[in-house]
This record gives sequence, structure tokens and C-alpha cells, in this order.
Amino acid sequence: MTGVKTYCVIGAGFSGLGIAKAFQEYGISFDVYEKNSDIGGNWLNGVYDSTHIISPKKGTEFPDYPMPEHYPTFPTRKQVLDYLRSYADCFGLREFIRFSTEITQIKPKNHNNGRDGWLVYLGNGEIKEYTGVIIANGHHWDKKIPYYPGTFSGKTLHSKDYKNQSDIQGQRVLVVGAGNSGCDIAVETGNTGKTCFISMRRGYHFLPKTFFGFPVTEFDRAWMPVFAQKKILKLLLKVTHGSNARYGLPEPDHDLFDHHPILNSQLLYSIQHGRVRPKPDVLELGGNTVKFVDGTVEEIDTVVWATGFNASFPFLDSKLLDWENGVPLRVGSVLPPNLAGLYFFGLVQPRGGAGPLIREGTQLLAEMILTQEKIKTPLVDLLIKFKPASSRMFFGVQEVYRDLALAKLALRWIRLSHRVRLEKKRLPELNIG
Repeated sequence: MTGVKTYCVIGAGFSGLGIAKAFQEYGISFDVYEKNSDIGGNWLNGVYDSTHIISPKKGTEFPDYPMPEHYPTFPTRKQVLDYLRSYADCFGLREFIRFSTEITQIKPKNHNNGRDGWLVYLGNGEIKEYTGVIIANGHHWDKKIPYYPGTFSGKTLHSKDYKNQSDIQGQRVLVVGAGNSGCDIAVETGNTGKTCFISMRRGYHFLPKTFFGFPVTEFDRAWMPVFAQKKILKLLLKVTHGSNARYGLPEPDHDLFDHHPILNSQLLYSIQHGRVRPKPDVLELGGNTVKFVDGTVEEIDTVVWATGFNASFPFLDSKLLDWENGVPLRVGSVLPPNLAGLYFFGLVQPRGGAGPLIREGTQLLAEMILTQEKIKTPLVDLLIKFKPASSRMFFGVQEVYRDLALAKLALRWIRLSHRVRLEKKRLPELNIG
């Protein structure tokens, strides 16, 4: 067993890199562990080859490191990966990362809810001791596959395992699920001339990526209340798309923004051109056929499960957390109740780009850690007085900014009440042109 007073960061994707830069600036000692051989997280091996980000580059890039000018409004997977690699190299982050190193277990030292630190077990048998652990390995990896009666004799794969059309077997394809990935895969499959069905168990709001040439995520403005955003977007959808019924799709059973809307400019077009055929929920599987709840039956060669992911942390005893709807409760989306020194980062799904939010959030995280080092009471026990714990994951971008501002004020009050002075350890930021 080895250890010093330092912090363990799990994951070297978008969030992990942002944390590494912030910790470096604030003078916090840390190690980053990444089970893959390179940085990038989901962008390295978790998305299909033709993926483009659904938020514009200006809302996705780190504000202190802009994406290249020649990048399009919605960069490709390769461009995003190249950008993250360049970001890590520019700020010297690779030296803090141990690649090809999996964490098998983390647990509180001395069974004291993390107050005495954390033990981190590595796949090579090492046991490391840390003051705290930041879980930033994402939530798009533990594949959720629904159960349906019967068996299917054709090929099945989850959307996370889909890379390109070479993964599709045969000419008749069913995509189950209408999230952003499911819609993209259905459109891509339909464009190859294959017969492609898409099964939806409920109605969704389908937003184009742009309105009037502007990315739709830019409608989320601080000066525009959410109810106004909804009214404007609903009106624009009615004018441009009409009702879902026109496309043979069920009407949404929820209000806009109650769930993550689908940002896709091509699915409805493909449906109108017969390249993608909508179907209701699956009823049962039967050899090489699939029966749907409306009684129709189709012969299928490949089923793609675009059915989402579980929030899962196999290296952490689930009994340490309080759960709601399959998601751990957290204060400010970061701190789990009744534990000290454990932080979740990135367990949210904003309606927009992540880079600026990560930049703001990691600076706040660094201040949380430095504050916690100077007080005995677990920080979560104090912050929960300002905002109750929640399992919520879906937020508007401006809503996150408001929550960050509230958390900063609460943290300042805690320091004042405990007569704690935060030393200014931040390094001057580089001005990257």
C-alpha cells in the first residue's frame, strides 16, 4: 500500500481532463486513472464513426482553449478527439494520467464514510490511499438492454457497439429506441438502401439542430425564461414539422425539456422518403421475426438496441449511496449524502455543450476540496442545507450556471462561518489564440 495526501480522478475524458487542468491551477495534488490506452473517454471508443456533436463547437469547447477555426459548427468524432488530445498536450496533462489502468474497487478507509480517506484498488494489485476520489468516468458505458418475451435468431448489438454499417448483418434492420444515437443509426442505415425500422415506445419532441441557421441550443439564454424557450420552440416546431402524426409517430407524452429532446434534422426527412419506417414498441421476439404492440410482424436480420445506459459504478459498493430511479442522490449533482471525500463529476446531461460548464464546475470542485481540507464537518452536511439531494441528471445550461453561482455563494458563507481563508493558489491562465 502506498499513498500521500492527494486525490484520485477516475476517467480521462472531457470531464477528467477539465478536472486535471483545474487541479493543476489550484495546486491540488492528484492522479488520473484511465482504463483505455489514450484520452478521450466516450469519444475514443464509445461512439460510431460518423458521429457529430449535437451542440455547436462554441458551446462545446473549453473557453480557455477554443476549437480550431476551420472546424465546422458541429465537429466530427475525430475532430473532437483530436481537440481533446491537443488540449491535454497543451496544458501538460498527460503526465498526471496512468493509462491502461483499471480501478477495481474504492472504499472508505477505516469504514469511516470517507472521513479518514479512501483506498483505491488497481487492476494490477496495487492499493493506493487518497484523501478523496472524484468519479468522472461518465455514464454512457453500462449498456441497458430491455427484456422482451421470446428469442431472436439474428444479430443483435447495442448502439455503443455500433461503429459503421459493417456491423449490420443482412438487409432488414430494426433500431429499438429513439434517442440521438438511435435516430442517427436509423438514418445512416436507411441511406444505404437497407430496409430500416425504428421502434419507439413513446412520443418524443424532435428538434432540428438549427433554426434560421442558428444552433437550437443557443435558444437557452440567461435572459430567456424556460417557459419562453418552450413557447418559441414549440411554435417553430409546429411551423416547420407539424405534428408527429404526420410522420406516423406518437405524439409526445411529456412537455418539452421534461426529458432530453431529440436533436436530429434528418430522421423526419428519412421517414417521409420511406428510408426509415416507424414502428411502435416491441411486443415479442420470435426467431427471425419481431412482433410489435400494434400486431404487425416484420422479418428482421439485425436489431440495434439504442436503449440507453445505466448509471453504474462497479468499483463502488452501491450500499454506500442513496438511489432514486436508478441514479445516486447528490447535492449539487456532485456530493453524495453521508460521505466525505467522494465527488461525482459529469453525472449530468445538460441541454447544450459541456466545455464551458466543465470549466466553471471544475473550478468550483477545486474550491470545495480546498475548503473541505480546512474544516472537520463533511462539506455535504453543510451544503445540503442550501439545496436538497437529488437524482436529477437533465438540466438546461443556464440552469446549471445559476446552480453553480448559488453553490459558490454557499461555499463562501461556509468559509466565513468557519473562519476559513482560501489561499489563492491558482496559476495565471494561458491566453490561447
